[in-house]
Amino acid sequence: MATSSTPEDQPTEAKPAEPAKTKVVSIHRFQIGMNVIVQVLTITVIIVMLNYMSFRHFKRWDFSRDQKYALSSQTIGLLKSLHKPVRAVVFFSGAAEIAPDVNNLLREYEFASDGRFKTEIVDPFRNFTRAQELQTKYKFGANENILILDIEGKSKFVNAADMADFEQPDQMSMMMGQTQPKLKDFKGEQAITSALMELSEGKPNKVYFVGGHGEPELDAKDLAVFKESLKRQNIQIAALNLLNVNSIPEDARALIISAPKYDFSDLELKLLTDFWDKKGRIFFLLSPGAKTPQLTAWLTFVGVTPQEDRVIRTGTFLQTDAEGKPKLTSGVISDPAFVILDSHTKITKDLADVSKRLLGPTESLAINQSIQNASGEHIIPLLNSGEGFWGETDLTGGEDKKVFFDPKKDHIGPLVLAAAVEKGGVEDQRVKMDSSRLVVIGNGGLLNNDSYRISEGVSNDLTINILNWLLDREEMIGIPPKEKKNVTLSFDEKQLHSIALSVMVFIPGIVAFFGLISWWQRRN
Repeated sequence: MATSSTPEDQPTEAKPAEPAKTKVVSIHRFQIGMNVIVQVLTITVIIVMLNYMSFRHFKRWDFSRDQKYALSSQTIGLLKSLHKPVRAVVFFSGAAEIAPDVNNLLREYEFASDGRFKTEIVDPFRNFTRAQELQTKYKFGANENILILDIEGKSKFVNAADMADFEQPDQMSMMMGQTQPKLKDFKGEQAITSALMELSEGKPNKVYFVGGHGEPELDAKDLAVFKESLKRQNIQIAALNLLNVNSIPEDARALIISAPKYDFSDLELKLLTDFWDKKGRIFFLLSPGAKTPQLTAWLTFVGVTPQEDRVIRTGTFLQTDAEGKPKLTSGVISDPAFVILDSHTKITKDLADVSKRLLGPTESLAINQSIQNASGEHIIPLLNSGEGFWGETDLTGGEDKKVFFDPKKDHIGPLVLAAAVEKGGVEDQRVKMDSSRLVVIGNGGLLNNDSYRISEGVSNDLTINILNWLLDREEMIGIPPKEKKNVTLSFDEKQLHSIALSVMVFIPGIVAFFGLISWWQRRN
């Protein structure tokens, strides 16, 4: 039976949904413009603040191989201690080879001085009027090459010849057309710091070198380097024989007693005692093996006793044979290594990287604690012996004698090799008081030329730090400036060929290879 369907029973087709109405947002151009202006102003303020802060507070690093532009710690300390502004005028009519180095160096002085050091560079060929003004004011010639340091009208000249060492061309160089001297070493910081030190302090500090007991003569060639280093520190040194005077000279800021071989008389010890009691300053360098019982007793009274031994150890070391070839040898090592102690003074400042070895015979020192507690003196150990060294008391026999540590009579390490004594001062280093000061080192060869040449860090830096401490110049304590060596590279023909291939073939080839790869990828 057939059924019929009504229209209502037929399925109705689904009507498509009406699209949602989008909300129309009106654009406020004024608000957008204000947002952009505020953002630009904010970024501008941030950039200005960063530039202002970086201009006032910045840090400079020297990444050059030989630290060409890094000032020594002594120069930095001197610049920080300046109480009056310094004006430096560079007047070079020639000397063009060192002019860039001098200008760059003076920039470092400006940065390190916190605004107390100002530089003016005058070219006499471009600024003729200013050059004439300077020549009239400071009285120098038009063809001179000088640096003028001026502190409130007091001036000091530094010649260009004092700031560099030049090497004259040899015959071969002259045949190849080189006629001008070649810069060998640049020592501008040495010369400028020395002149600045002399200008800021005024008259030099007078130090007397005591003689008459077998000490080296002051005019001996073996002390030439030491005397030159004192001159750069504005320290004037003069000879003194205690038997020829009734008292220590009034202008004596300090005494140096270097390696006496014979004993002091009662009169001489009385002069030392009077000087010590009147806030005197003394630097003792002992001569191991010398028989000086009265001097030893005097030092014991002060608080430091020489132990009359020899600091040695046994081991393997490098030695040259009769033909001059190096070889390893086993035996006695008599040049003791040392460890720098935290002395709570500036004497050992910046000495962590120096060559830690004393050349020649060295004896140890004993600290007299009873003296320290009874008299109120501060006895400060400065150097200790290195690992394995002991104080050998049996000094008889020759070089072939078998040496070993005897605990019954030898002194076990670590041993004190240098000590400082201060009487009348305070432990707080920020407080300066007039006090008696003394330093004792158990090595008598510290001032010799050989020590300065082989172990410059010890002989120069340590002795200069000691003298500056004795002279109350703590702000000067630090590693003094040294000559900047001119580094030259020499290549043989094979090495030059390899460099040429690298520069002209390999490096351009690598760049071209990666360029072709990039071009191929973009083409595909």
